[in-house]
Amino acid sequence: MALQSHSRPGGRQSVPVRPGMRRRAAHVGVAAILTTFGLATVAVPVTQAAPATVTAANRARVADPIADRAGQALLLLKRFEATGDPLALQGFESARDEIAAAVAQRLGLQPADMQAAWARADHPHQTAVIAALGQLGVAYRRNTSRPGVSFDCSGLTSYAWAQAGLQLTRQSSAQIRNAAPRDPQTAQAGDLVQYPGHVMIWLGVERAVVHAVMPGRPVEVLLINERRSLRWGDPTG
Repeated sequence: MALQSHSRPGGRQSVPVRPGMRRRAAHVGVAAILTTFGLATVAVPVTQAAPATVTAANRARVADPIADRAGQALLLLKRFEATGDPLALQGFESARDEIAAAVAQRLGLQPADMQAAWARADHPHQTAVIAALGQLGVAYRRNTSRPGVSFDCSGLTSYAWAQAGLQLTRQSSAQIRNAAPRDPQTAQAGDLVQYPGHVMIWLGVERAVVHAVMPGRPVEVLLINERRSLRWGDPTG
């Protein structure tokens, strides 16, 4: 691998630096922040395939590295909101960008677009996104909202928004009816998106969502088919 040399003031040459070293240094910095708060780091492989389908032989949750990282990020955001600690906010924002890149790669989207969409959202919306992603791999079960165990569609959206301090009605059509109408140009990542009989959390780019859809499929991220007629809504008004 080629090395890059950088000049110091006075014309002296510094030690050659390999490309990518700065990125590794930044990652180490994030790891140090997480360690400060007693949180172990979990690498998120951005090319990770979607989790396997749930079967009777599987437990309630299929392992998903994005979910593990999202759980860490949510703890950091809640710590910042409780204490105002800038290190917690820095750790959250770094983790958020890492998760956004991993989700975008999984869906075949541009990581920078998803990172920008999440960064533009307010903290309650960011909380809803990260909370929902923390349940990736959890089994579907009708009429349930049990973190780490099982969800139906409105159970997942209710749980995600409860982490942001907002209680939603536990019914998909009521959730979108009670939300302030939005469209893809005015919605934020974290807003609700719905088609008849099903409600989801929008991820801020194209038709990307996180949702709990049916038995046999765990909580997942997905690009909704263009043929679907969708409604967007902001539960915060």
